[in-house]
Amino acid sequence: MKKIFPVILIALALHSCHRPAAPAEGVGTLSVDMAQGGDYIQTKASNTDVNEFIIDITRPSDGYVKHFDRFGDMPQVLELGSGNYTIAAQSPVTKQAAWDLPVYGASADFSIVVGELTPVSLVATLQNMKVSFQLSENFKKELSNYTVTVTNAPSWEAADPDVNTLVWADKAAVDEGKPGYFSVAPLMVKVDAYRAIDGSETHAALSITKVAPRDHHIIKLDARVTGSVSGISLVLDDSVNEKDSDVNVDGWSEVPVEGGGQGGDDDGGDDNPGGGEGGDPQTSTAPTMTWDANPNFEPTPIESSMDVNILIKAPEAIKDFLVVVDSNILSETIAQMGGHSEYSYAPGNPFVMDLIHDDALTSALGGMIPVKDQLEGQTEVNFSLSDLVPLILVYGPESGSRHTFTLKVTDTKDQTLEKPVVFVMP
Repeated sequence: MKKIFPVILIALALHSCHRPAAPAEGVGTLSVDMAQGGDYIQTKASNTDVNEFIIDITRPSDGYVKHFDRFGDMPQVLELGSGNYTIAAQSPVTKQAAWDLPVYGASADFSIVVGELTPVSLVATLQNMKVSFQLSENFKKELSNYTVTVTNAPSWEAADPDVNTLVWADKAAVDEGKPGYFSVAPLMVKVDAYRAIDGSETHAALSITKVAPRDHHIIKLDARVTGSVSGISLVLDDSVNEKDSDVNVDGWSEVPVEGGGQGGDDDGGDDNPGGGEGGDPQTSTAPTMTWDANPNFEPTPIESSMDVNILIKAPEAIKDFLVVVDSNILSETIAQMGGHSEYSYAPGNPFVMDLIHDDALTSALGGMIPVKDQLEGQTEVNFSLSDLVPLILVYGPESGSRHTFTLKVTDTKDQTLEKPVVFVMP
């Protein structure tokens, strides 16, 4: 699912051709340039025009603050006393919920040295979240009208359309697909809809608790016909930045398949590839993964020392082993290590490591993670990411950023196990 977020590059760099006169004793200087990079496109909107960004420079040691209402008004050469500082940039307008209001921001620490010019780079990224919808044809056909409400209030009682709530008020508004933006907090979604055939009313609700800056929550709306009496149930499916699982609405039962039977009459045999001799489902030979330090495979904070030792058992022996790396830091780094210079990371375009058949990559990664014959043909492997994942810290990841390694193991009977392992920067 493609998620494009503009990136604004604010470069505080040395003017080599216009070096200012030597500063007074005890003072250093900054020379300021502005550049735009990534997928950023200059617009007239103040929240995405870097010249309109609010700048704050602070010196924690004594509480000194230098404030600029507009980056465009900040002098090219700025004198500051020596010491350690933090610079922060942010879009001029922030709201808990609003239409067409991406909010950008970033901060960095730097030091001013007497008589020197200090270069500082600051990359401002999306600080709030985007919400949009995808409607199935069945949803549009079965329902005559619908309203969608999204809030980041702590409860529906606290939902306020003037503060923290957006309402796509009718069918036309939802169909138009206008995105909304929300500050980072758990989201609640509800849909009120009316069936086209008889006008009967139906509702659905969804809570999204795993949220972070730059998330693009794409909420899929679908309608399932459950019979002439019970009407329609709504199914909401939320896909979040770097999140693989689907979210189903609690309280709405799935549609039963007619003629399904109870099972158990099959005589087993070759039609049950996951079973043992005679097709006994209790003796499955499919691959399994266990992680003693994290049995439920919960998102794990990135630390310099980690226990990411995953035991993989494949009774039929491993044939293929892939790791899909979805990380704005490590995807390109690993690709370059393996000689894949043509690869460029983008959300929705992870890098796939083939740990058995990619000779250049396995040569580069050997000794850090199991590769080649340490995997191929094995029935039990201790697959460790304990040395690889902490490398993310070297590149200064954003707080709250998520880095997903999806392990895909296929055995000689083409039984496949796929498991996402998610790491989060605290």
